[in-house]
Amino acid sequence: MRKNYLWYQFFRYGIIRPALNLFYSDITVIGREHVPENKPVMFIANHQNSFLDALHIVNNTRHFVHFLTRAEAYGNPILDRFFYSLNMLPVYRARDGFGTIKRNEQIFEECYERLARNDALLVFAEASHVMERRIRPLSKGFTRIVFGVEEKYNWDLDLQIVPVGISYGKHRKSRSPVRIEFGEVVPALQYKKEYRVDEREAAHALKMEIADRLKNLTLHIPNKKHYALYQLMLDELEPNRKELLEPELVNRRATVIAEHLNGELVEESEFLLEKADQYDITLQEVANPVSIGMKDIILIPLYAFSMLNNALPYQLVRWLVNSYLEDEAFEASVKFIVGLLLPFYYLAIALILYLVGLDTPWIVAYVLGSLVTASLFVRGKDLLVSKLIDKKKRSTLLDNEKFAEKLKKFKNLRSELFDQRED
Repeated sequence: MRKNYLWYQFFRYGIIRPALNLFYSDITVIGREHVPENKPVMFIANHQNSFLDALHIVNNTRHFVHFLTRAEAYGNPILDRFFYSLNMLPVYRARDGFGTIKRNEQIFEECYERLARNDALLVFAEASHVMERRIRPLSKGFTRIVFGVEEKYNWDLDLQIVPVGISYGKHRKSRSPVRIEFGEVVPALQYKKEYRVDEREAAHALKMEIADRLKNLTLHIPNKKHYALYQLMLDELEPNRKELLEPELVNRRATVIAEHLNGELVEESEFLLEKADQYDITLQEVANPVSIGMKDIILIPLYAFSMLNNALPYQLVRWLVNSYLEDEAFEASVKFIVGLLLPFYYLAIALILYLVGLDTPWIVAYVLGSLVTASLFVRGKDLLVSKLIDKKKRSTLLDNEKFAEKLKKFKNLRSELFDQRED
């Protein structure tokens, strides 16, 4: 048994899995049957949402997963031990200094050893995270590991490469849906002959095949230059966030947009997005504001309790995000980490209540009530903000005739292009 086996399993299944189920409103996993049980596996996934991407994959496979992490995260002895205990391995890039790249040879050797014992390796081949709904060019690093480990073991390893598409309803917000789709495997042996003839050509072909597979497992907006138009039509104006997570549907819609793309539409979409950004509101919140249902009316007392009870942790998150966060792709991760600490916060409040003399049954009721209603905080906050703050911003924007006219134009265009073709 691996020395960190019990700790690793407890951490991912006992801590991270329930935390993810609370943090997201719905987690859909597709294609898990594609992952081989008794062979070494390399997962290649798109990378949009910091380390949450890794957590979703690690928690939805039985493999003992190791994953490559940017070396800049290392440097603190205590954190380094913690990272290694969770099977995180540092990978160095040119920006870390030319001399450090040589250390990757040692890391690659460690990857070979782990794959040889039928473990799994997770690689984000885009090499960085960006909250764009598209597959960016893949780096060649993963192909070096694929061919390096097979060469080392005389092509007897039978390494299986599994592309994974991860899609988020809202990247930066909790209580939104997420979808993880495991694609069909690409056996490394498939490239043996080509590799023996031309190593560079084999690496390029493997990169292109995995990239093409990833583009079918999540939304891939093909045109970076015209990204604003796709973002507006496919994302901002989408009232059903689960539809946004259906790769076949949204990629078909992206093709329709490409057929009607023109400079005027791109310019107008950029205007709408920039205008909404000036008022610190998303177009989705303008076009599809939060509505109150009967369920919300019934739950108002619980919303109020959760908002009051979690006000301090929420302010901590806002302070961390506004004061220290330079990359917005880490925002959801910060919220997730603070969420992991909430039980300790509730226990601290319970201790204070005990010291001031509150009876034990009330203290127990407080802790249980806090845990049960924690997930209601986001919905309560969204309702409050939508009705008090966003309502004013929406009204101001919609009073702008040019803005209102163009927004209506795009909503009608979206209905015309998508709804009629999908009936």
